[in-house]
Amino acid sequence: MKSPQSICIIRLTSLGDIVLVTPLIRALRNTYPSARIDMIISKHCSEIMKYNPRIDTLHIIDTKQGTLQVLRQWRKLKQTMPMYDLVIDVHDSLRSTFMRIGLGKEVSVYDSGRTFKRNLVTNKTRIPIESIIPVPLRYFSALKQYPQIKPDDSGLEFWLEKENQQQYYPINRGSEPQHILIAPGARHATKRWPPEFYAELIRLLNKWHSATIIMIGGPDDKTLCDTIQEMVGTTVQNRAGSMSLHEIASLMDSAHCVIGNDSGLMHIAAARHIPVLTIYGSTVPEFGFAPYKTHHEIVTINLPCKPCTHIGKEKCPLGHFSCMKDISPLMVFEHVQSLLTIKDQ
Repeated sequence: MKSPQSICIIRLTSLGDIVLVTPLIRALRNTYPSARIDMIISKHCSEIMKYNPRIDTLHIIDTKQGTLQVLRQWRKLKQTMPMYDLVIDVHDSLRSTFMRIGLGKEVSVYDSGRTFKRNLVTNKTRIPIESIIPVPLRYFSALKQYPQIKPDDSGLEFWLEKENQQQYYPINRGSEPQHILIAPGARHATKRWPPEFYAELIRLLNKWHSATIIMIGGPDDKTLCDTIQEMVGTTVQNRAGSMSLHEIASLMDSAHCVIGNDSGLMHIAAARHIPVLTIYGSTVPEFGFAPYKTHHEIVTINLPCKPCTHIGKEKCPLGHFSCMKDISPLMVFEHVQSLLTIKDQ
């Protein structure tokens, strides 16, 4: 098969999913170093890929506008784009399906595992954790006709500006660990551990560890983090809503670990090769979104109603929210101890 000289990757959203596609982007660049590799991405997510030197051009579209406006944007944007040798759709939504029409000589779509997800949610069909196919590897299902493009062991990437300038992505962080980061936010309520539990965890950490504890998150997480800070006082710093994603990633480089929910910031921490502790509520690791290629701990409990969703809900369908409320602060604290003890050995 002839090597493609121009490639376009479609992944519009979300934060974590875009970070998880970086091993595929790296594999494409390593296999075809002289090829043009572009990406179509949503405006509110474009910061994630801003400094990734493996991408030649980001085609940015504001998907938060109405359908008609998005269509107008796309028609105008497409006029500036070439006919690609290969289009890789690793979003596989209605919008990405429309966008890939007539965009490339060859179009390839990844296996999103919809049937597997449906069985997991509907029938609660669980599989052994060692049988889970991580999402970064699932993306490679779009390249079955290119067996020469293979994943490596280097993990995820989230490039900073200085690394872009140096054209070098360090796997081992050089900064001495100084703090523990808490990321209590998540887009959906059933993926958020209760704020009073985070407050108690912070109290336990302050008794056990001398590191400064800092809460991080976006503007949408500020109210939540303010609530937690009111519960624990000045023993925790609150930087939610005051930092860009790149500033958060830079702060992660000097962290002992990052503690949070099944969210995009967990994947950025994994991309920075920082130890991660992830708390799972209504979702489960079987969906393939566990921290990838970094030292991590997973805190989750098995319930007959779990998982009730593969992306999260705004409230517990049964009203008890036991998937999160039955995970005690002491349980999470013990996992943090294990995470940091093993890391230091």
